[in-house]
Amino acid sequence: MPVQEGDLTTRARIREAALELFARNGVAGTSLRSVAARAGVSPSLIVHHFETKAGLRRAVDDAVLNAFVTALAAVDTTGTPEEVTARLNRAMSGIIGGDNAVRQYVGQSLVDASPASQRLFDELTDLVKGGLEELERTGVVRRGTDPVWRAYAVLFIILGPILLGRQLEARLGTDPFDPAVVSARSTSNIDILRHGLFS
Repeated sequence: MPVQEGDLTTRARIREAALELFARNGVAGTSLRSVAARAGVSPSLIVHHFETKAGLRRAVDDAVLNAFVTALAAVDTTGTPEEVTARLNRAMSGIIGGDNAVRQYVGQSLVDASPASQRLFDELTDLVKGGLEELERTGVVRRGTDPVWRAYAVLFIILGPILLGRQLEARLGTDPFDPAVVSARSTSNIDILRHGLFS
């Protein structure tokens, strides 16, 4: 979310610095000392707030997940399916297209074969699964679809461009997260999800 560094608490400033460096260099390639330097604090203060790098990573994961939860919770799910899907489209485009550090961090984290990576994937899956179940209750999502695999299908659509961003950029000849590209991709995704692919 767009905040000024001066508005952040020390704990949040450390977490934001870690997000930026984890996104750029990966967790393994980022030292607590480099996070401390970026945040303008001592390494001992990071240990005081987060104990270990694993604790700092967990705090970053929680902040990233909270960004998704907050954005989706703010979506008004009343109205026609067209209206609701348009709002969801805007919310997801804002998260995925709007914050480069969050996007890069998710991509870096999910290719890291670790318990922390699995936790992030599991929590994102549960978030999507719960959201689709709620939309089913309100009649926006049709009943009868497999609740497990529809959640994976939607998550794969969201994560695909993040994980394959380099390849997409080479093929498209432009930034795959340019607002116009994100809008076109999201519109196509919603169309496929709402109407299916085959005649």
